[in-house]
Amino acid sequence: MDESNLNTIICNYCGKFIKGGVTRAKEHLIAKKGNVVACTKTLKNVRQELWKLYKEKAYSSSVNPRYTTTNDNHESEDEVEIFTANNDKGRNSGGRKGLMDMFCRNPTTAIEKRKKEKIRQANIKEACDKNLKASVHQYIARFWYQAGLSFNFMKLKSFQDMTDVIGAYGPNLPAPSYHETKVSLLNKEVEYTEKLLQDHKLQRSKHGCSIMSDAWTDRKQRCLINFLVSSPVGIMFVKSIDGSNFVKTGEKLFEMLDCLVEEIGEENFVQVIADNRSNYVLVGKLLEKKRSHLYWTPCAAHCIDLMLEDNGSNCVCVKNDNTFIL
Repeated sequence: MDESNLNTIICNYCGKFIKGGVTRAKEHLIAKKGNVVACTKTLKNVRQELWKLYKEKAYSSSVNPRYTTTNDNHESEDEVEIFTANNDKGRNSGGRKGLMDMFCRNPTTAIEKRKKEKIRQANIKEACDKNLKASVHQYIARFWYQAGLSFNFMKLKSFQDMTDVIGAYGPNLPAPSYHETKVSLLNKEVEYTEKLLQDHKLQRSKHGCSIMSDAWTDRKQRCLINFLVSSPVGIMFVKSIDGSNFVKTGEKLFEMLDCLVEEIGEENFVQVIADNRSNYVLVGKLLEKKRSHLYWTPCAAHCIDLMLEDNGSNCVCVKNDNTFIL
């Protein structure tokens, strides 16, 4: 009934409400005596398939010792019992997964549950799992060191979400392959990112937006120009261009910015924000001349930077009696 509350389940065949979690729901469907009333409307092939999965999980103690059975020689359906190290939480204690585990917890539910439990104090089980947690953290750190990743990546929300969904899946999670990560998963992430930008594009068409041009020089002395679009909902990166060959030419910069305005839609723009250098001043004049409703605005941060550079160049440091005077 509710993904965040696994204690209340309704049977799709007879409509009975079942309390006690997924284990009771399985016993209801396979007509296992003892804990719950049997379903009288479950299809025969469904019941047989669920019994097969139920038995496989019961006899998996040879693979995972946390699962044990009372009598391996009995063939009666009513005498197969499962005892787990955590009783009602047997689903999360490991072992092979069945079809109904697909409905127990999805990644989104796991992430939401972690947010709700973030402020909860550590219980006894968590205190006993300190050594296990330390071992898992060591493996994560080892991967970090071998890959040479920045420690700032640990602060990403997506990293915490990743650990949550891995924990929700349980043991025996197969890692994605090289090809999947490079092709299919990447394409899905691009589609997901495009959906995130839909609201940004909708808002900028309603309220207008600004083009932001940011140029910087890398270690190879290439001048890279980043173009961003700012609107009331935030800033969106559009593209980056290597402008080493024409960055000092105002006319070329104008052609590039003009094409960008045409590409995104002139009716959506209010102003263009760029550096206060002479070439960008020329770009601003040309844009305002061609597109009458568009304004050029010098970057305030760049203006302050130039002011500080001028002040710094006019300062003279004199040492007088062990005191430095500017």
